[in-house]
Amino acid sequence: MEIQITDACCNAPATKTAWVKKGTFKPLSKQVAGIERRTYRTGPTTSKLGVVSLIDIHGFHPTTVQFLDTLGDKGFQVSAIDLFPNGPMPDEYMGDMAKLGGWIRTNAEYTNNHIGELVKIAAQDLKADGCESLFIIGHCWGVHLAIRAASEPGQGFLGVAGPHPTAVTLPLVSNLKCPLALFPSKDDPDMVPIIQAVQNKGFSTPSVHIRFDKAPHGFCGGRGDWTIPEHKEAAAQVLQKTSEFFSALATKDEE
Repeated sequence: MEIQITDACCNAPATKTAWVKKGTFKPLSKQVAGIERRTYRTGPTTSKLGVVSLIDIHGFHPTTVQFLDTLGDKGFQVSAIDLFPNGPMPDEYMGDMAKLGGWIRTNAEYTNNHIGELVKIAAQDLKADGCESLFIIGHCWGVHLAIRAASEPGQGFLGVAGPHPTAVTLPLVSNLKCPLALFPSKDDPDMVPIIQAVQNKGFSTPSVHIRFDKAPHGFCGGRGDWTIPEHKEAAAQVLQKTSEFFSALATKDEE
């Protein structure tokens, strides 16, 4: 598998930030490949709106968890799968495309790492906890994974959202079965052709594209530092637009 990653994704290290998590880790209801896996759950347990989250390669970085908790505060039950049971990508791999690509192939490749199965179980668990409308969001490489999951038959997601997407291409969205919201940073490739291709599928709810030209790649996750105004403002807009996008899709689903 060829890994198409932006230079910023490969070269920029994780930030040093702090956040006290609001949610809790709990096991998924089923094992995957004979191994118990866990997910981070946050947000109101009474909500009927569920979001499966696929985090970036820095794992449960404080800024990523803050993003997840804030999305939960907007009225969503969030389930962020722990994609990396052996730990997130080592910091010393940053800047070395060969090591970074090799780590992704070993630890975050869609098929070999059972991402589709993990997503399916997380979605089933959200449904069991009362969610009637399901969405999926990814960060960075997680956007690539989220689109693949939402392209599978019978997955049932109403929409996909993704800040600072990596490895998102026209072929990747060819089988996508729902609208898409992308929020690229100043360091990311042009996503307008991607959004246009999804728009051309004729979904009743428009896809969304907002580019943040003052924010660096990773501002909602492992490279984000919300003490920096440009990071915080951009992340707040992503959270608000994602909430509006998902809520609009849920309303359409109820009609």
